[in-house]
Amino acid sequence: MAEQIETMTPRSQRIRVWLGRVLWLLAGSLLTLLLFVLSAWLWGPSLLAHRTDWPFERQLGRTMIDRAAAQGAAQLTPPSSARPQALETGRIVYLGACSQCHGADADGKGWLGMLSYPPASALNDADTQARSDAELYWIIANGLSFTGMPGFGDRLSDEQIWAVVTYLRSLSPNTLAPVPVIPTPTTQELAGADSTQTGASRGAALYTALGCVNCHGAVGNAPGRLELRATDQRAVRAIREGTEEGMPAYSTDVLSEADLRALLQYIATFRTSRP
Repeated sequence: MAEQIETMTPRSQRIRVWLGRVLWLLAGSLLTLLLFVLSAWLWGPSLLAHRTDWPFERQLGRTMIDRAAAQGAAQLTPPSSARPQALETGRIVYLGACSQCHGADADGKGWLGMLSYPPASALNDADTQARSDAELYWIIANGLSFTGMPGFGDRLSDEQIWAVVTYLRSLSPNTLAPVPVIPTPTTQELAGADSTQTGASRGAALYTALGCVNCHGAVGNAPGRLELRATDQRAVRAIREGTEEGMPAYSTDVLSEADLRALLQYIATFRTSRP
């Protein structure tokens, strides 16, 4: 019996050592989790509410963005050449999806971008132009958490996103193409928008909420090809499928059939609301 106990002792010791290590690992993990929760409880409100840079915060954020963009871009293959109309398509898509934050001149001075923290970045600067096409595509498609940058991969087609990249490449003080001036909605035009109602009133609220007003004007009175009148099957196809000119697609997950009818009812009022 004594011999058996002696032969089992080294094994028992090894088991005891490993059990001790596992217990220490579990205890350390639990302590780390508790410290994380406590830190989030104590400093979370300040983290979410602060509007000034903390030491090294901007440098750290830039480093994390660089790493994320580089890793995402490694899986992408840019088109061999841009389509002839890509620059114009990108300009229109930029107007509707990007200019509110990044500004009409891509200088980061869009009205919404200046209100957010961190503020929207300029896209005509050396930092943006230093990124590869694939990195720009990945950022536009996927967005960047904790920066206010949304991802457009579910709203824009691949061709539209690559077109925006083409447009961004054209941004410089000497080559910046002017963004069309869209009429600002008046108080009277906005007064008719009411999502609690039906028909054209709800359609007006949807028209604003979905960003249609940013490209087409409050009553479809944007200049040139952005002017909006049609309410027939062509309009339905453009809304559901998007267009090569930069119109994003709105699936039934975003715009139900009932809301589509309300939107078309509102667009139909453009014929009587302007000459």
